[in-house]
Amino acid sequence: MKTLVKVQKGIMIISSILILIGLFLSVCLRYVFKIDLFGIEELLLIPIFLLYFIGAAQGSYEKSHITADILESYVKSGKIKAWNRLVTSVVVLIVCLIITFWNSQYIFWSFNNGGNTSGYQIPLFIPHGTVLIGFILMSFYSLIDFFRQISMVKDEMKKGKE
Repeated sequence: MKTLVKVQKGIMIISSILILIGLFLSVCLRYVFKIDLFGIEELLLIPIFLLYFIGAAQGSYEKSHITADILESYVKSGKIKAWNRLVTSVVVLIVCLIITFWNSQYIFWSFNNGGNTSGYQIPLFIPHGTVLIGFILMSFYSLIDFFRQISMVKDEMKKGKE
């Protein structure tokens, strides 16, 4: 798992560097040399999608995504908090799995219909595939969190019996 996280961080660093280089070149060529770099947006599409969706998966791994859970602030009972976290993890897992499934269907459709970008003719299933990779990772981390929450509920239930 730690290797996977290191790979994710490496992908995010490389993507960030590629985006920075692409934007720097675009700005320099356009405003300094008065030359337009044809299709730079198409070339940046893949690292931008990678950065965004691998970053979302990283947030899912770290549990650093934004939440609006008011119940956690007001409830004092450890059992209720544990059950609330379990229900939340179930909902997140279900949503991630549904979106992963939909995205995989979209990738198959994109692959079969052969859509390409207009400038460099990059097959659209490539940038769309980066979205799928991100959601597969998010689903994986959500599944791990789900099992972690089950064990936390079990621990809280044992505390109540003692």
